[in-house]
Amino acid sequence: MERKKLNQVSISVRESYNRVAKSTASVDVDSAVDMMKDIVKLYPDLGPARDRLRELERHKSLTQSALSKIIAVIGSVFMLPVIRIVMSKNPVKAMAMCEDQLAKSLDNPMMLNTLADAGRAADAPFVTAEALRVIFDLHPANEVNARKLVEALQSNNQAREALKVFSELAARHPRDLEMQAELRSIMALASMERGKWEEEGSSQQKANDKDAQVAQQLMDGTIHDADQAHTLIEKFTADLAANDSVDIRRKLAEAYLVAKDYDSAIREMKMVAKKIGALDPMLDKSIERAYIAQINQAVDELKNNPAAYDKPEEQIAALTAQREDYRLHRAQVRVDTYPNDALLHFDLGEIYFERGNVDGALVEYQQAMRSPQKRTACLLKLGRCFEAKGQYDIAVEQYQAAMKDMIAGTDQRLETVYYLGNTYEKAGDMAKAIDCYKDIYQSRAGYRDVAKRINDYYSKHAAQI
Repeated sequence: MERKKLNQVSISVRESYNRVAKSTASVDVDSAVDMMKDIVKLYPDLGPARDRLRELERHKSLTQSALSKIIAVIGSVFMLPVIRIVMSKNPVKAMAMCEDQLAKSLDNPMMLNTLADAGRAADAPFVTAEALRVIFDLHPANEVNARKLVEALQSNNQAREALKVFSELAARHPRDLEMQAELRSIMALASMERGKWEEEGSSQQKANDKDAQVAQQLMDGTIHDADQAHTLIEKFTADLAANDSVDIRRKLAEAYLVAKDYDSAIREMKMVAKKIGALDPMLDKSIERAYIAQINQAVDELKNNPAAYDKPEEQIAALTAQREDYRLHRAQVRVDTYPNDALLHFDLGEIYFERGNVDGALVEYQQAMRSPQKRTACLLKLGRCFEAKGQYDIAVEQYQAAMKDMIAGTDQRLETVYYLGNTYEKAGDMAKAIDCYKDIYQSRAGYRDVAKRINDYYSKHAAQI
């Protein structure tokens, strides 16, 4: 079984999908999920239907109570043995049974794993990769699943996607040499996939694939070329005519951002937010990014052409204050909406620290410590907070704890050693401070003002002899 696009299926299937897709916009989320689920059960290889179903299920999950999720998961446990028996004879039917359970609650790793197994049995690797991707998005700390996802993506000829996932996994274990070796192997496989793409296929197919590759680069934030962005705007606008999906509108908004058409980007993202019906943190950040870029654009214009405006300095100050207040407000809203999201707490902590609200930042960084990805960064930031409060002994403990997980010579470790030296110096322990500066000076003499600090120390020491 191969995943199909709308233009690869019959007219009757397209009509069925378009009719249901249009209907879901005017009904409640539960009904929308059930309607799209029925399409997926009928046409399990129809990619747009699968994508739309997952979007709707994620939306439902955002508004679903914890108790409802628990009840749905517990209820599905009794279906697992039945689905496994069916899978041995009819894996496609087993996939449909999994969809019935996931429609009740998408956050069901047991059922998602069963769907992944059914996908393998049905020779549908795209289903396996999709199911494991959902688990990865909902539970990124589950490294066993992350590894399974990498294998599934590779089996589905998505080596570059596999590389992204494994790169994130390897970043959590910088000292694991075996994992770093695996990363190099996966990088090589991704490179081979790219080489194969360049050698094979017709010119038209390559052009289509190239458009897809450019679109992926846009999503990765690696495209900053306005001409390419305008090409994608045309492409995504045409795609919307055939399939008005949240995913396409997101991509269109990103293309508008690259093209610096911020009003259009904000318009598209607000339409996505309206369709979702609940605050999506990533979408909210994207809207914020567009709004801030719009303000920065106005500030640059005032700076570059001050004579053309009345009181430009006052306008710049007002816009800058407006920008920073907006950043703070959105970060607070996201944390209030999702108080258990450690990464959102880290973002708010960063803003508090920038604004000099050290006590506020301290609380947020401590909340963010729950994230394994942010633990080391949080320790460094907590050290900065305690240092700013003059609580130097506690700051030293935070810096030293952070350094245990850092690789020598990295920018993050140099930064930590630098602030550790600062803290010792403020505490009056110049001997330990100079040891920190020496540690940096011997590997990177040009780092910040370390050379000056070292030279001043030795000049003062020589004068005393």
